[in-house]
Amino acid sequence: MPGASRQSTSNLELLTIYEVSKILGSSLDLQQTLREVLRALAYQLQMHRGRVYLLGEDNVLRLVAANGMSNEAVAQTEFREGEGITGRILKTGMPTVIPNLAEEPLFLNRTGRDDLDEQVASLVGVPIKAAGTVVGVLTIDRISDEGPQGHFGSDVRFLTMVANLIGQTVRLHRTVAEERRFMMRETFRMQKELKAPVGPINDVVCTSPNMLEVMAQVHRVASFKSTVLIRGESGTGKELIARAIHNMSPRKDAPFIRVNCAALPESLLESELFGHEKGSFTGAQKDHKGRFELASGGTLFLDEIGDISPNFQAKLLRVLQEQEFERVGGSKTIKTDVRLICATNLNLEEAVGHGKFRADLYFRINVVTIHLPPLRERRQDIGPLARHFVAKFAKDNGMALTITDDALEVLNRCTWPGNVRELENCIERAATQCRDGAIRPPDLSCSVNLCNSSILFQYQSLGASVGGLAPSMTRAANNPANGPANGPHPAPAAAKTPAQPAMPAPQPAPAAASGNWPACASGCAAGPTPGCGSSQPAAPIPLVPLPLPEPAGAGANAPAGAGAASGAGVEVSLDEPESGALRDRLLWAMERTGWVQAKAARLLGMTTRQVSYALRKYNIEIKRF
Repeated sequence: MPGASRQSTSNLELLTIYEVSKILGSSLDLQQTLREVLRALAYQLQMHRGRVYLLGEDNVLRLVAANGMSNEAVAQTEFREGEGITGRILKTGMPTVIPNLAEEPLFLNRTGRDDLDEQVASLVGVPIKAAGTVVGVLTIDRISDEGPQGHFGSDVRFLTMVANLIGQTVRLHRTVAEERRFMMRETFRMQKELKAPVGPINDVVCTSPNMLEVMAQVHRVASFKSTVLIRGESGTGKELIARAIHNMSPRKDAPFIRVNCAALPESLLESELFGHEKGSFTGAQKDHKGRFELASGGTLFLDEIGDISPNFQAKLLRVLQEQEFERVGGSKTIKTDVRLICATNLNLEEAVGHGKFRADLYFRINVVTIHLPPLRERRQDIGPLARHFVAKFAKDNGMALTITDDALEVLNRCTWPGNVRELENCIERAATQCRDGAIRPPDLSCSVNLCNSSILFQYQSLGASVGGLAPSMTRAANNPANGPANGPHPAPAAAKTPAQPAMPAPQPAPAAASGNWPACASGCAAGPTPGCGSSQPAAPIPLVPLPLPEPAGAGANAPAGAGAASGAGVEVSLDEPESGALRDRLLWAMERTGWVQAKAARLLGMTTRQVSYALRKYNIEIKRF
């Protein structure tokens, strides 16, 4: 009965449309939803090898859902407009019926059909449209053992309805995705606009990126109660950062108490921090509140915490954990509410490894760590800092004072082992020497080979740690001058081999140090360290006296080697040896300084120990007055 068969088929198609509509509205996972739709088509109407292709933003048609294919094969299948049967459907926007795929020349078989010789496969494909625009293609196979069917009209009509439902779902998903991306962009933009800018901090001058990151970190941690550990070399401004954290915290109206742990012995430090009771020891004539008690509700800054003794570390640990303590000589437990900020220039990890610092105390204070970069790693700040210190000196002394660009260029070439503290002292020293209200290169100590950094760097090269400066182990190991410097007495000259002389000849100054003044001993390649601002370390060389500049007008009449040993060409006294032998230069320096070895060492850019050793080496009798 043909009528009953058509009625049954219509009911089945209506039931399938109902199932497809439920599937499309059941999940926000588009690929999973489309796979479920293809399974429903295969189960209800025996439509095999269903494929759904969607058009991407690059106008490439990609397979997103398929029956009987792996996810890897699905991801690798794509068509361009007009390419193959699927590409032609996309281009024309019209349904296509292929009665026999094996006989179709446009069939590219990119999905790997391998049974076309065994059975007849017909393909029905319809465009997926949304708002009148083709956004994809839906295809199915009809498998038959009796040859191609003659009528596919009902399949085309049914698949067109399914494709329209898929098109509306795809449009809805893409609209939701675009609105979500828009909302995320707007949220990010609003958060960026509403984010509190990193404001300036009093007395902290910085423009370099790494220091600005430190300022941002200060702003972030200031509002919390967490313990802060500030680490950095001596002179980098750790106390300024600690005070800035306090001033921007909710405790800004409470006391800010600072204690230098390295400046007090253990017995006195305990009394200072915890206080003492009357009569607890000789001289304790009344009760004394400790710093923990005085800083209650505020901030306690413990500077140089790495220098406290192991015994006191155990006493400090209990206070940090329990926020309670007893005064020296007392038994009453005192509660305190203190935010702790610690600072050190030591390597605490190395101290813990050597047993000099308790590991439990290290983990207690190392909650939020702020690393302050040394001045040589933030060279963009040298100019602003120099101008700031010049303005400060001028204001304090009631005078008009400036600094020239040439002088700033000299400062930028220095390595600043003493960091910001050394820069401030250098500016103040130069300000006292200038005569016309402007600091120029000749006013700087390094212009006359009197830079204090040279002494620090020579100690550093000899393997001794000075004022928090870590010794350079590479240079110490390779420096021939280490023998006489480290031992109690220098070895006699006869014991030295010819390959390693006791006092090498002066080395020539490189081109980087050229100019109108000798470059800083701490930072130029003429000294024992790499050039100022140089990112490549210099090869290890022995400590040598700084080369003295040749006198003005020496020209071609200068002795051989004078040009190589000269500095940057400043004018000096004509009675000064131009290069000569080291013995002659040593005699000249001793006579000029009244046979005071320390002054002669500064004049030659050497250490006092080197001068003393050279006097014995050359059998120079020291004159006594």
